[in-house]
Amino acid sequence: MMKAVRAASGMVTSGCYDAYLRMTGRTLERLNADLYRHFADPHDPDAVHDVRVDMRVLTSILYLFLPLIGEYGFASADAMLREAIGAFGEKREADMLVKAIKDFVLEHPEHEEEAEAEIDLIRAMSIPGEEDRELIQRKVKKLGETLLSMELTDEGKEHMDFGSFAELRLSSMLEELRAGASEGFGKKRRIHRYRIAVKKALYSLELAEEWRDYGGAVWRARLKAVQDTAGSIHDAEVNIKLAGELNFEDRVFYKGFMEFLEKRIEAGRERFMFLMKEIRRMEAEVG
Repeated sequence: MMKAVRAASGMVTSGCYDAYLRMTGRTLERLNADLYRHFADPHDPDAVHDVRVDMRVLTSILYLFLPLIGEYGFASADAMLREAIGAFGEKREADMLVKAIKDFVLEHPEHEEEAEAEIDLIRAMSIPGEEDRELIQRKVKKLGETLLSMELTDEGKEHMDFGSFAELRLSSMLEELRAGASEGFGKKRRIHRYRIAVKKALYSLELAEEWRDYGGAVWRARLKAVQDTAGSIHDAEVNIKLAGELNFEDRVFYKGFMEFLEKRIEAGRERFMFLMKEIRRMEAEVG
């Protein structure tokens, strides 16, 4: 059993609460470091991506420990995280649009000049101001205080061993994903919602396996493939929307870029449906 720690209420707990504090504290440290990188170089797309991943990991920690935190505590902290993630939404979308334009030019170098003009415009519109930085820093500080002061429910205090708790919790998550893979994906944003659930399960599995091996290597590989494939579909859909709003001056360039993105979506959906067949065949239990 892991070393005992003192909960926010003053009650001594061990195992699960210790794991929660260590996961959360470590991720908050990484978040603040990545946030510093982002403000030091706002043009670096990797920094803002890493900031958003850190926040998604924090969301996954909350989801992993949901049975021990309770719906109210989870909902309050989750709302703060979604607001913080949203503060970087426009910058991340701009970075992904720039990346897509560069990928398009690799296939169609004849459009390099028009692409550079559009990229310069997109970058100029996505740099955060000083007020934005101060607001984000205050939100992240408040977020950290809230997450580290989270208390366990009375029921949660009975779950002292993180290893056995995580085994049951992860198996439940994976079973939900396996069942969800059998549902239809024709509705708008259905793939995107499934991807969100996949990210929570993937990050939770990766976090839990820092404590012990749950035999989740195959699941991690499958979930990562689903995450990347569904992400490419979502990014292309967002890129189509943003490109339409920007109203590119060169209509030949715009038409070619739209066709490029549509092909990405088509290929992504085909790959995604193949992965759903693989997910349906898998066993949900880990341990």
